[in-house]
Amino acid sequence: MGRLHPAMQQNPPPPVMNTSFTRRLFVMILVALVGVSSLKAVEASPPSAAEKLKESMLLPGVSLSQGVSEITGVAISPLLGVSAMGVMTYYKTEPNLRHRLPWYCHPGVWGTGLALILVCFLKDFLGAAAPPLVKKPLDFLELFENKISALVATVGFVPLVALAMAQFNNIQPQAVNHLADSGLAVMPLASVVDFGVHTPWISIPVAIVAFGVVWLSSHAINVLIALSPFGIVDAGLKLVKLGLMSLVAGSTLIHPYAGAAVSLVFILVGFLLAGWSFRLTLFGTLMGRDFLLNKRATSADVETGVKGFLARRTSGVPVRTLVRLQQDPAGSPVLTYHPWLLLPERRIVVPEAEMVICKGLLHPSLAQRTAKDSPSVRNTLILLPRYRRQEEVIARHFGCQEVMDGALLRGFKAMRQWLVDTLSSGRKLVEMHQG
Repeated sequence: MGRLHPAMQQNPPPPVMNTSFTRRLFVMILVALVGVSSLKAVEASPPSAAEKLKESMLLPGVSLSQGVSEITGVAISPLLGVSAMGVMTYYKTEPNLRHRLPWYCHPGVWGTGLALILVCFLKDFLGAAAPPLVKKPLDFLELFENKISALVATVGFVPLVALAMAQFNNIQPQAVNHLADSGLAVMPLASVVDFGVHTPWISIPVAIVAFGVVWLSSHAINVLIALSPFGIVDAGLKLVKLGLMSLVAGSTLIHPYAGAAVSLVFILVGFLLAGWSFRLTLFGTLMGRDFLLNKRATSADVETGVKGFLARRTSGVPVRTLVRLQQDPAGSPVLTYHPWLLLPERRIVVPEAEMVICKGLLHPSLAQRTAKDSPSVRNTLILLPRYRRQEEVIARHFGCQEVMDGALLRGFKAMRQWLVDTLSSGRKLVEMHQG
């Protein structure tokens, strides 16, 4: 072979890439592409049970806290609470999934609820200037609406929320071992797994009891509104109730734990006031029923016993306890009652004093003189409105000394007499001037 040109010796041509190196480079690129695609596939695949548990434990108890807040808020005002939850859930759900929502999320349900709330608002707004005898029947109707709404929420809303709360503890057993191996076991998971199997049978009754005690305390405000003769008091009590519900909703928006803390305080207060609230609720229910249905008792009803509520604490029995005034075998008056309406019957001896029957605008009452031959009396028993116009029969049957007008009725009669005298005097002046 001939010798190369000197220029070619100084700048030799680039070496040709061999086929083995090309194959290795191609394999490395392919492996990298496959690795990237595998990572993307792992990210797109659904998380395992352990990953779900790890994610849920980043903020443990959030769903539980939200459930407690929802139950408490709805208990304060069942119609408004259920309707608001229905609206929010409906509009937060994708349109193609709305048919799977619970019953209270249907537009017909929460639309009807919001319409009834609007009617109640107009009643309070326009009825503030109306006389009490016109507005009070509507307040008693709202009282029974609140009872019906609470019953519907107890049956159809609270169990659903309790089941959703129970899902927080529904941990798959096979995920527990993976979580323990990863070092994330920050709670006794074995106990949680065991509790998760039985928790619906515990959480539902507990949720219903919590709902019930909060509703009783809230419903007592409705009873006070129905019984109050002053419009400004009604407005103040309405604002108190709205403020309590806003406090639960606002604290929940700040943080679910804050909402749960406020709700637990309300539940504790409800437990402490359960007896007082129950007696006041029963008092408003029976008084409102007789008033709205215009029930009338007969003489035969009086002979079997007269129902009423204690006007003051008697022999250790709380005020507004439902009792029945009867006669014992010796002919002496005695009061009988059933604690919580279900426990065995107990008796209260009527204090030996002169008994009188007081007539009232809405209901009569049984009173006793503070001293013999004293004109002042002290109420002992508030009788149901059904016993109006039966005062004379009650007085004869139980040996009452007198039938007199109550303080409110005396004031009403005095005001009416003043109006009659004023108008008649004005008429006489006009006649004298014309004459």
